[in-house]
Amino acid sequence: MFVHADDQPADTVRLLDALLDNFPDMIHSLDTQGNIVYVNRTATQLLGYAADELYGMNIRQLYPPEIIEAVEKGFREVKQTGEKRVESLFMAKDGTRIPVEIRTIALHDGQRSFTQTFSISRDLRKLKELQEDLIHAGRLAAIGELAAGVVHDLNNPLMAVMLAGTLLKKLAEKADLPTEELRKKTSHYGEKITGCASTMEHLTTRLRDFARGVKDQHAPVDLFDPVHDALFILDHRITSNRVQVRCAFAKGKHWILGDRNQIEQVFLNPFSNACDAMAQRDVRELTVEVAPHAVGDAAHWCCTVRDTGEGISRQEQDRVFKAFYTTKPRGKGTGLGLSISRSIIKEHNGEILLASEPGAGTSFSLLLPALAAAAPAAT
Repeated sequence: MFVHADDQPADTVRLLDALLDNFPDMIHSLDTQGNIVYVNRTATQLLGYAADELYGMNIRQLYPPEIIEAVEKGFREVKQTGEKRVESLFMAKDGTRIPVEIRTIALHDGQRSFTQTFSISRDLRKLKELQEDLIHAGRLAAIGELAAGVVHDLNNPLMAVMLAGTLLKKLAEKADLPTEELRKKTSHYGEKITGCASTMEHLTTRLRDFARGVKDQHAPVDLFDPVHDALFILDHRITSNRVQVRCAFAKGKHWILGDRNQIEQVFLNPFSNACDAMAQRDVRELTVEVAPHAVGDAAHWCCTVRDTGEGISRQEQDRVFKAFYTTKPRGKGTGLGLSISRSIIKEHNGEILLASEPGAGTSFSLLLPALAAAAPAAT
């Protein structure tokens, strides 16, 4: 039973207990040491423990080992600030890891001394599945864009291969050609064919990998790679819209811990939106910059995507990250792109910020926790 005031009527206490016990989200309370002093029925169903197993258990036993440090920090912050809201992971009795959103408040006695916490934890598994479906939908739309560009870009190397093959055939028919000259020309045309074949292989491989969209485990990611992959995917649109891209940061310098495919998806959305926003503008420049940025005591990278498009009004800025909200004409946009990007950034413990003025372009700043260099820097 949760802690109640002594003078509270018995029927009110029973009603409160019934409400808490049948609440659809997990409710739990911890003492000053983090030991569980109350759980509702939903908690036992979610975690797979009996109620008597959970009572007295330390909450640290319900978290995966790799996030214990963050849990300790969060517990201290609740004691200091009085409340906290965070996404985290619980570990069920069978080892299942359950993504949850936890909202916690601190309770105090008459002397204002901290006595216990009161937390409501919502199971996010269905929401995460929905987010994955939305990401997949956005990926399917991008595949069409990429496929159109691949078909266009394959044409040039394919024509070069056909031409080199024709010239090789003509060389073979010239019986009087000196051996050394034949060797040089054959080698030259062979290199052309090999280079063009390599280009075509890269194009088709990129299309295949992006279409598969396999979710990777979080690993060191050089921001250079997802940024340039996203630009590569949209190359056909960028070229056809005569957009000038300015992207001058180096490879091997800006590392984060994350899912490369998802980070690539994050950049695809503002890049694509920038192309649309600049369609009727005289100056069409897409600038991508990255710089160190401190968030509290933590080092972050701030990757800024800036365009010279129409800009976004103040009223629209408050809504652009909401799912299904779009300023594009009917049939031209789903309104999911920026919502998906923000969800991914949140999952990577980052933030996405918007700055825009009507007629003066738009700037998106993506803040992601920095990681120490994971590989030798390349030129």
